[in-house]
Amino acid sequence: MNMTQTEDQFTHAYATLRKALPQEPGWVSELREEAFENFRALGLPTIKHEEWRWTNIKRIASTDWVPAGPARISEDDLRPWLIKDADEIRLVFVNGHFAETLSKIPPLPEGLVVQPISRVLESDEALQLKLARYAAHTNPFTALNTAMFTDGAYIRAGNSLTIETPVHVLYVSTDVEQLQASSPRTLVFAGESADLRVVESFVGLGSSPRFVNSVSEIVAKGNARIRHVKLLRETDSTSHVGWNEVNVERDANVRSHAICLGAGLARNDVHAVLAAEGSHCDLNGLVLGRGSQHFDNHVVADHVRPHASSNQLYRAVVDDKSRSVFAGKIIVRPGADGTDAHQNSNNLLLSDDAKVDTKPQLEIYTDDVKCSHGATSGQLDKDGIFFLRTRGLDEQAARNLLTYAFANDVIEHIEIDAVRVALETIMTERFAELLGG
Repeated sequence: MNMTQTEDQFTHAYATLRKALPQEPGWVSELREEAFENFRALGLPTIKHEEWRWTNIKRIASTDWVPAGPARISEDDLRPWLIKDADEIRLVFVNGHFAETLSKIPPLPEGLVVQPISRVLESDEALQLKLARYAAHTNPFTALNTAMFTDGAYIRAGNSLTIETPVHVLYVSTDVEQLQASSPRTLVFAGESADLRVVESFVGLGSSPRFVNSVSEIVAKGNARIRHVKLLRETDSTSHVGWNEVNVERDANVRSHAICLGAGLARNDVHAVLAAEGSHCDLNGLVLGRGSQHFDNHVVADHVRPHASSNQLYRAVVDDKSRSVFAGKIIVRPGADGTDAHQNSNNLLLSDDAKVDTKPQLEIYTDDVKCSHGATSGQLDKDGIFFLRTRGLDEQAARNLLTYAFANDVIEHIEIDAVRVALETIMTERFAELLGG
């Protein structure tokens, strides 16, 4: 995509947004301008770019999007997307705009900040030091988000603070008359020895086409723990592009799950930097595809310091004409001796028309490491079905059980109990539907 085309599609939208935004601190305006210039210089990718050869974003690039405006929804509209026992602390954004009446921010422990970014741009000096400092603008969609975000979640846990109650952030997109694009932003920061749990839900109401371009920055300082889940439950008319930047410091531990259930076209990038010795991250994901859905997950674990470890576990179940893409990479930088990194991609095809593309990669520039990768794709095991039928199950029940077990290998690693239980219920209903039960 050349610069002229990029300008035609987004320059007007950017100018419209800047006029509509309230007055902002100077550093935010400068950040936006720099990011948009980077976006214009980069242009949008096409299938000629190696990293995008499986995912055609022509539908995004050829549409004259306008910045999404606020919309009113009710508690009843929101209720199907709530997670029981995980909504005591809740931030809700509708079309990228904070919905105060739907949010729940109870009295919080000292040291915990849970606020929309718009409310703390001027008052929180730490935000200025962190926002857009980790997710690089070398990715055009990340740069575009920085230029055009209207609001998002700011979650910061102070040193040695343990928060067992998860923070649930709901980004809701709605039916609108115009073709609207929203750019939600999330910043999660855990201080030294803090323990934090965050759930991001991206959900859709209605059926009109829309574009959601999200960025999340997740930072774990020394000895911190972060448990993070991204739930993608958009409509089939939604194009979703998301970037999840993870920075893990000395002896810190981050476990992040990307659960892809709904969107017409979705590209989800996860880039984790193991920035210090003793750092560890688990990057897991699950795709449940049906219809003509297209899910593309690109995952990188970047080991820049010695004696860090990472695991990637991604599974996909695809039916009808849906498609799943997984490109996983482990990078071991010079001097990162003692790295222990592993990657596993497993895929289950339930129809002859479903497609899977998987590309495991290792880039190792030092010795004394333990690294591995593996990928499998196939259909349900006939011997497994036969075995279950000999134990009294009919064929449909056997297929359901095997499919559930395959996907649950990812879900069982989620340490936020309410989310895990909710997903187990969703899977039970989904597999019965997919397999005709």
